[in-house]
Amino acid sequence: MPLPRTAFALLTTVVIAGCATVRPQEAFDDVEAIVAERSPYRVAWTTDSDEDGAADTAVADLLADSLTADEAVQIALLNNRRLQATYEDLGVAQANLVQAGLLSNPVFGARALWPLEESGPPDLGFNVAVEFLEVFYLPLRKRIARSELEAAQLRVASAVLDLAARTRSAYVRAQADAARLAMQRRVVANAEAGYEASRLLREAGNVPATDLLAEQALYEQARLDLLVAEGAAVESREALVRLMGLFGEAADLRLASTLPPVPETEPELVRVVEGAGESPNPEAFDTAALERAALEASLDLAAARQDLVTFGHRIGLATPEALLPELEVGGEIEREEGEWEAGPEVEIVLLLFDQGQARRAALRAELRRRQALYYAVGVEVRSAARTLAQRLATTRRTALQYERVLLPLRAELVAQTLLRYNAMQTGVFGLLQAQQLEIDAARRYFDALAAYWEARADLDLLLQGRMPALDGTGLALPSGGGPAMRDAGH
Repeated sequence: MPLPRTAFALLTTVVIAGCATVRPQEAFDDVEAIVAERSPYRVAWTTDSDEDGAADTAVADLLADSLTADEAVQIALLNNRRLQATYEDLGVAQANLVQAGLLSNPVFGARALWPLEESGPPDLGFNVAVEFLEVFYLPLRKRIARSELEAAQLRVASAVLDLAARTRSAYVRAQADAARLAMQRRVVANAEAGYEASRLLREAGNVPATDLLAEQALYEQARLDLLVAEGAAVESREALVRLMGLFGEAADLRLASTLPPVPETEPELVRVVEGAGESPNPEAFDTAALERAALEASLDLAAARQDLVTFGHRIGLATPEALLPELEVGGEIEREEGEWEAGPEVEIVLLLFDQGQARRAALRAELRRRQALYYAVGVEVRSAARTLAQRLATTRRTALQYERVLLPLRAELVAQTLLRYNAMQTGVFGLLQAQQLEIDAARRYFDALAAYWEARADLDLLLQGRMPALDGTGLALPSGGGPAMRDAGH
């Protein structure tokens, strides 16, 4: 006699569910694809396999020479252990998906009752029961688990992009602090020369004691600023090392010599508005295009949307579960007074007190909360695009102003002052003053460069789909609030 169609479908479902296995690597492949769409870097999941050696070799090769920003980011993505820990979220979500497709095991019971007043064989009873409704809830629960797995993939991909952006910013800060340290050493040398000249002039009786004290104060202040600059350079370098997951000899990094200058042109997506009158502002970016691109790429929006979908599935499951929460079916066989008896067994929960109304109301409230958050993310992404466009334009213009105008002016001023010094038309302090102002301009130029590259990294991150932190001011001031000036009397 052939099996009825419904029974055959149920049997097939049970068999397929029992054969399901956990394959987290498939979920990681999707993450790799998301990252590859948005960045040029490679990611690898360390799982104690033979492929782990390839990642270690790649890291060692990258560390063999001085590091560029791209190489530092690549090492972080291959070697950061916190990121590796985040990958395990995929394993958990994938396992939850498999679990959602499994039926609960049947419950088997047995009993034996011996008569107390007379001897005789015991009465035996056996029963087996299964959660019958699970068969119908199974597809919906799998849909929820799959939606949660997709959300986990978005979160993991977001973590990869976040780490890449944080490493790039840390690299820029380490480079900038190294440049500031080099500048501060020049300031100390300049101040020491001024102090030594003043001391000799004071010994010859050519300057008052107040001038000598002023030069000594400048020198000591410069040494203190050097101490601060040395500490900042060590800390920013260590922050980069942490993100790259390095320790021991590998932590002794060699960074590229200095920050690169501002490029002549920006990437295609950060294009400049053209045709805005006879003299368009060369620093005005197309914020409308940036907003559209940021919204299309946003993983935060995608995650919020996936969150809504998952919750919709949960509400869909909560309704039938509230109306019929449990239904167990099974069979029982019993031997009583030497005779075996058998029959079906059904258990059902009566909805007298808890009809699930509170749980459904809580889910609907949670859904409305997540809808509000979804719209909030959209607003924040648009605002971030406008903010970062403005920040990039400001830092770009500032760095170019230093590079094209102020630095050449300061260099020319030093050259002219040196000519006057050689012609004995100005003193040594005038020359040192000009040199110190030139050093200060160079230090501020590095600040502007660092601010530009950090703004650029933030905007890149936004266009890759992640929301950067917007608490920065865009332009960092040099430590100590600027150089100490010599008294105008010199």
